[in-house]
Amino acid sequence: MSHTITRRNTYALRIRGDRMRDCNLFDGDVIIIHRHQHDAHQETAVATINQREVALKQLSISRLGIHLWPEDAAMPEVFLHNCDIQVLGMVMGVAHHATETRHH
Repeated sequence: MSHTITRRNTYALRIRGDRMRDCNLFDGDVIIIHRHQHDAHQETAVATINQREVALKQLSISRLGIHLWPEDAAMPEVFLHNCDIQVLGMVMGVAHHATETRHH
């Protein structure tokens, strides 16, 4: 990129591990996060769960709480009340890290 854009509510995170491979996100990829939260239906977001774990999750936000969809389709979805989770931002873009061994 030849131009740099700086926004106060935008930041980047590097993916570690391949747990989100079903969402086409792999180890070394960089995701662009926009720090906002809105009623969303199954979007990918960064969230703090129980004030400890920062995670990248597929989620849906409602007034009652947040539904999380696991990376593994065999696992059930999880519902958390708003007091148990804080959405830090939504994924707005991805820069894939080039590897020779990536499998889709």
